Amino acid sequence: MHVHLLDLNAGLPNRGTAAIVGLVRERGHPVSVYDVRARGELPPAGDGAWILGGGPGSPLEPGAWREPLLAALGARAAAALPTLAICYGCEMLGAALGANLRRLREERDGVYPLRVLAASGRDPLLHGLGPAAAYEKRSWGVFDVPAPVLATGPDGDAAAFRVARSWGVIFHPEADLGPATATVYGTVIPRFLATVARG
Repeated sequence: MHVHLLDLNAGLPNRGTAAIVGLVRERGHPVSVYDVRARGELPPAGDGAWILGGGPGSPLEPGAWREPLLAALGARAAAALPTLAICYGCEMLGAALGANLRRLREERDGVYPLRVLAASGRDPLLHGLGPAAAYEKRSWGVFDVPAPVLATGPDGDAAAFRVARSWGVIFHPEADLGPATATVYGTVIPRFLATVARG
């Protein structure tokens, strides 16, 4: 199974991309990285498993990269192709599905408890995850998402949601910050890869 990692950091240095690449390679999967916002790179919309990482700035930022990305995410969700969208990527997936993106009352930067809902009980990625905590760095939230919400944020926003085989998580499951984030780090991305590999 080939994994396509969509880097949304707009060419800026970050630790998330390398962390995700490491998690994918540890499990024996080849991975290709695409610089979406700085170079407009996208993998073929129907190919492999996609992971979208985080990134800085407003999720409403215009750019030539935006509409092709949203169209590809919408097409993948409709075709039930495996996609895991993290933080900024989660906001992009929400936008592709028709959700509203709004600023939170307060910026979040640190490790926070996950509010996992009962709806996650049968979800391949989030079942049994609570109580747990994860790293977040964001000023925006995904609201009114037309998909089952699996976890909620501080303003009633969707911290995790799923449509078919597309998952959005507003937190950073690739962040390994010791015992506080160990459960999420060891669960979400590994489960996504295992779920996709099973078909």
